[in-house]
Amino acid sequence: MHLISLNKISFLLLALAVLSAPKQIWAQQGGAVLQYACNRAAIVMVRTEVSAEINVQKININPRTFNRLLDSIQRLEADSIFLNPEEKLDIVLEEFQKRPQRYFISEFNYFKHREKVTARGSGFIVTGDGYVFTNCHVVDEDDTYIVRRFILSAFNYVTETSIASLEQEWVVKFTEQQRNLLYKTYANVYSRMVPIELEKIEKKVYVVINSDNEKGGRSAESMPAVIVKKGRSMPGKDIAVLKVQAPYQLPTVSFAKTEEVSVGEDILVYGYPNPVMNNEYLSNETVSEPTLTKGIISAWKKTINGWPVMQMDAGINHGNSGGPVCNERGEVIGVTTFGSLDDNTRGLAAGLNFAIPLEVVKEFFTDFIVPAPSEVTINYCKGLKLYNGGYYKQALHYFEKTREKNPRYPELQEHIRSCLVNIAKGKDRSGNPLVYFLLVWIGGILFGGLAWLKLKRS
Repeated sequence: MHLISLNKISFLLLALAVLSAPKQIWAQQGGAVLQYACNRAAIVMVRTEVSAEINVQKININPRTFNRLLDSIQRLEADSIFLNPEEKLDIVLEEFQKRPQRYFISEFNYFKHREKVTARGSGFIVTGDGYVFTNCHVVDEDDTYIVRRFILSAFNYVTETSIASLEQEWVVKFTEQQRNLLYKTYANVYSRMVPIELEKIEKKVYVVINSDNEKGGRSAESMPAVIVKKGRSMPGKDIAVLKVQAPYQLPTVSFAKTEEVSVGEDILVYGYPNPVMNNEYLSNETVSEPTLTKGIISAWKKTINGWPVMQMDAGINHGNSGGPVCNERGEVIGVTTFGSLDDNTRGLAAGLNFAIPLEVVKEFFTDFIVPAPSEVTINYCKGLKLYNGGYYKQALHYFEKTREKNPRYPELQEHIRSCLVNIAKGKDRSGNPLVYFLLVWIGGILFGGLAWLKLKRS
């Protein structure tokens, strides 16, 4: 056996590290980067649309009392109190606001208006055939809350219509202060005199899935969903299971194998926060990308009904409800559900949020709701790891297997094109026999040299 110095062994170790660097860099990067890349396709937006026909009696100004009011203003001028048109208008509007029942009367005619209110939340796909987990309050909001939203929407509609009619009839343009005064007036009128009726209420639930379009760009695909199982909104067990029918196999996220989660453990939270979704400076294409925030488990608490919840400091907002909370391996350990109110601002308190843990979520599993990784996700993630390691031929094999089951898998076409380009340029590591020869040769020398040193020392 040839004698090998320690310096030579150090050199060979360095060479081996350099040759395997791309794979090692990806392995170290891992964590949130890899898990986001694998999980993002299965994170969905859940949209609930409730529509109804709104019937509101029309109201008009009472001509008799209104004329008396105008006469009283004219008498002020007769008493040498000069008023400009703006001041006269202010007097009229203030009188309307003080005594709405005196100056307004209802008609037999109705405003008939079809209105729609929308609620948004997050969710995640757990089976390739389309079962989706989210929060119950995202898809089954309390009836009182829905009616209140409709009434507010109807009030805004009829008030804007009435104000526009007054401006046209009186040939004026109300100031912001005058408009606010009229809003208060009409609020009094509709709350005391005129009922707002809702008819033909319909609710539809959609799951919005990210996908590639035919041109290879990103798109958001809305799929009708049905509620197959649900709990109750907080303080109930705020979980709902939806089912969508897709023409192809869907991506999934996996649940953790253990329910044990410790305080201080790192977590990844996915979702669609409303401040991002409503940001006017973001394109529609990128808005559909899920947002990832990171944090830790801050504490274990119990609800007033006695079941456990996880407190976490990861940033969430309205719209995150129903999104998955994952461990560093990207496995679901809980479902985001509610936050805490700041006593001063009455807004959400930062970093004081809660999730329903896996042990409670599992209560919604059934014989037909059995979460399992889909074949497309398994193949895509294998391909992604190989792709990032520079093994483009092997990655292409798994990407093509993914395409067979789901040709619209997000970013799949882009990765396939990139693989083909890199293979054509000779950048594929799996196709370079010299690399394998060197690795085997260096490994053999290292093994022999280390074995000899051990024997010599002994």
